[in-house]
Amino acid sequence: MVWMGPDDPDPSIETRSRRSELRNKAVRYERHGAQTVRIETRENGTTRCTPIANFSARVVSDITTDDGLDEKRQVEVEAEVAGKSIRVLLGAAEFSRMNWILRELGPKAIIYPGQQQHARAAIQSLSGEIRQERIFAHLGWRKHGEQWLYLQPGEVIGAHGPDLRVKVADALKHYQMHRPADAESLKLAVRSSLDLISLAPDRVMIPLLASVYRAPLGSADFSLFLVGRTGTFKTALAALCQQHFGPEMNASRLPANFASTPSALEEIAFQAKDALVVIDDFVPTGRSTDTALQGLAERIFRAAGNRQGHSRMSGLSLRAPRPPRAFLMATGEQLPQGHSIRARLLIIDVRPGDVDRKALTRAQIAAEQGKFAAAVAGYLAWIAPRYEEIQSRLTARSRAFRDQAGPSAVHARLPAMIAELRSGWESFLEFANDTGAISTGTRTDLAERAQRAFEQVAALQACHDQASDLALRFLALLRSALSDGKAHVADRSGCVPENPEHWGWCREGRRYFPCGDRIGWLAGDDLFLDPTATHQVAQHIASDPLPLSAQAVRHRLHQRGLLRSIDKGRQMLLVRRVLGGSLRQVLHLNARDFVVPEPHLPFLFR
Repeated sequence: MVWMGPDDPDPSIETRSRRSELRNKAVRYERHGAQTVRIETRENGTTRCTPIANFSARVVSDITTDDGLDEKRQVEVEAEVAGKSIRVLLGAAEFSRMNWILRELGPKAIIYPGQQQHARAAIQSLSGEIRQERIFAHLGWRKHGEQWLYLQPGEVIGAHGPDLRVKVADALKHYQMHRPADAESLKLAVRSSLDLISLAPDRVMIPLLASVYRAPLGSADFSLFLVGRTGTFKTALAALCQQHFGPEMNASRLPANFASTPSALEEIAFQAKDALVVIDDFVPTGRSTDTALQGLAERIFRAAGNRQGHSRMSGLSLRAPRPPRAFLMATGEQLPQGHSIRARLLIIDVRPGDVDRKALTRAQIAAEQGKFAAAVAGYLAWIAPRYEEIQSRLTARSRAFRDQAGPSAVHARLPAMIAELRSGWESFLEFANDTGAISTGTRTDLAERAQRAFEQVAALQACHDQASDLALRFLALLRSALSDGKAHVADRSGCVPENPEHWGWCREGRRYFPCGDRIGWLAGDDLFLDPTATHQVAQHIASDPLPLSAQAVRHRLHQRGLLRSIDKGRQMLLVRRVLGGSLRQVLHLNARDFVVPEPHLPFLFR
């Protein structure tokens, strides 16, 4: 007696499964000379040979590319076509679709009709052992096992010498730093880098050199901008900074410029993690292309300042944003427009006569010889065994420096920017002292020089921040109009006010005469401005037209707290007053705030 329960398989299902298994075992792929064929064994024991393609191919490498955000798989295929050996690198999805044959192997490579999927299966089946590779597609720090390594094409830098097992893509192949052969060579390289501070005033060179040694410590939420008219050698200075990360990146071979597309700049800034990227030549021309140039600058500097990238679509999927991970340094003859963009820039003014030309020539020779790159390579090897400790210390020191600044900064970002660079400078001085390149006394002197230099930079930054504030710029333009005799302010009745020289009146003998258009009226400490006349005068004398309407300017004045009163009942910024014998709608300001200009503002706005 045989008991058959409900869990026993259906004989018909078992039969079909066995037939399928036999069929799969009965199919194999072989190379017959130059061809690839499919061999099928029939149930009666006979075989059938079907040509698949007139070439043979195999997968030799399975490559995973890691950019720190995503991983992408590629396969390297070696094919033999018409007696020639060809190697191609393909994405995994592209390989599976098999539409690369004609493009990569040429018209002599033929897959026979109906055999495309068999061709793919044959290539995989005949590949044998496939080499597994992982390639990093970015620069900068990655933890490998228990060690921190600085990735770059060629020589990966760690605490125990170069690690040859780790491979890096050569997309940024000019980023090449090689460690000095011995301690004495390292000491000379560090001194050569430090000698750059004699090239120009400390307010220029110390922030530049600090940015070089701050860059490997991680991304920052600001960028450095060298501004100066043509012939001041600003690009040459930026190139010397860039050559700390590769001697080939001189002034004519910088990694990026403002002629690049936004996507290209964003990709460079993403891949060059923990490195410096110089973006050269922001030069508005007064043409229609300036709008695109301004938009490009705003996009890249805002992304760096906010540490955010642009989200993209890949097919029907949302691709993760790729934020800038490099420290950005830019050059230009003018600054980008906009208060919020300038607030994300630490601006370094390079003036005529600042740069010592003979010292510049010597520095360029040292850079071409790789001395600056050797100094940074030694710095990276010094960081590697203490990377996490340095990161913690950097955060603490940056916070301490920021707290020391207090609430007096023009923009809330300024103390943080200065603090980041000061922390980078401190780290460099500690490294230079440890290597014996400088003494403890020299380290103290350089720290004090840096403090004075950053105080100067902060003061100049305040000028640029105020210059980009449209409310302050508007008032400065009006002051200029009064001092140049292009406008005047009368007293409440329309006659000569007190201190007429301050209010656009010219003296002839004992009498005063008004100059230009009347833009307002004075009553003690109260200044009442005609909104239409003031806007027209400001637009007329501005070298660059104000990008705001008269109404928008009023709102900016109110946001800055410069309006002494508003009409709350009518919910209007304009107040009604009887002035010059008529009822008028005017802006109400404090005359004291208007008469006493902020230092250094008028010439910046002219």
